[in-house]
Amino acid sequence: MPIISTTPAPAAATPVAAPTATRTTKQSMSQQDFLKLLTMQLKNQDPMKPMDDNSFVTTMAQFTGLEQSSQMITSLKGMGDANKMIAASSMIGREVTVRDNTGAETTGIVDAVENSPTGLQLRMGTSLFSFDSVTRVAPTSTKIPA
Repeated sequence: MPIISTTPAPAAATPVAAPTATRTTKQSMSQQDFLKLLTMQLKNQDPMKPMDDNSFVTTMAQFTGLEQSSQMITSLKGMGDANKMIAASSMIGREVTVRDNTGAETTGIVDAVENSPTGLQLRMGTSLFSFDSVTRVAPTSTKIPA
């Protein structure tokens, strides 16, 4: 179905200079780094002063907690993606308004939902719009002939 209407972007405001800030990259330890460190620690420990059992158990508990947290994050991300697909699919056949990166709004009927490498896309006619750009969803307007 074709796009119903398009509104132009609002006039651009006078840009304001943003304060400059320096950013430092934060480095975090991955699971692989943690395992390498633990392996090196065990390999190079003094046989006359082995690692304390409590310390070793604590380290393994921390690693297990890290692994479980990583798995939970992966699961939650998958659930979030599934919820987005359900929400996007519910828009098929509905009148949707989307805003592009210039601020222009486009209204049309959603024909299909596509999952692309850039994220969920709504197909309206021959155009694709990002699911995240939706600003309004309404039932399809039906006009009664006079």
